[in-house]
Amino acid sequence: MNLRMVIPVEIAVIGLLGAAYYGFHAVQGSEPEAKPTESRTDSAKPTPSPAPTVKTTRLASKQGKYAVGVPEDVSAKKVPPAITMTTADKTLHVAIGPVPPAKLAAINKALIRDMKTTYTDVRVTRSESEDVDGHKATQTYGRALNDKKVPISFVNVVVKSKTRNYVISAFTAAGSDPIFVVPRVNAVINTFEVLE
Repeated sequence: MNLRMVIPVEIAVIGLLGAAYYGFHAVQGSEPEAKPTESRTDSAKPTPSPAPTVKTTRLASKQGKYAVGVPEDVSAKKVPPAITMTTADKTLHVAIGPVPPAKLAAINKALIRDMKTTYTDVRVTRSESEDVDGHKATQTYGRALNDKKVPISFVNVVVKSKTRNYVISAFTAAGSDPIFVVPRVNAVINTFEVLE
């Protein structure tokens, strides 16, 4: 990748992480755990787990050229071209947005490098290749500490498309109830759709 490509990718990644960072700073270690609700997923690819599924409502970003399902108990806000989501109890924060085209590995490295400027003790626990809406994607999972020293878990999903790439970043307190968090994150990823 040449230097002309690195700078726009870095700027886009910093902006997306900034949205996630400011949304996630409301997470406190003493927050009560959220209770799961029973519902169904309108996602394209169900996850094979015993965890509850969630109903979603489609939200599109015309400027970002993508759409995504917003879980029923999650509020969403358009910050064009990004969409941010958060649960009422601030247990989960998600930021989605386009980034300039580049290799998936380069975008993943930029995301982790930029996270290290905001969070401490950033550790990648695993990465895997995946298809999201029929597009090549990578998912990177990890842990970090926020400025209040609250341990967080994160997943960064980078989706490659023809004219641009997309990043879906989800952050939650490390002690959050996975039966609540995982189905909501999966619903967001599984309903993501490129609109080209």
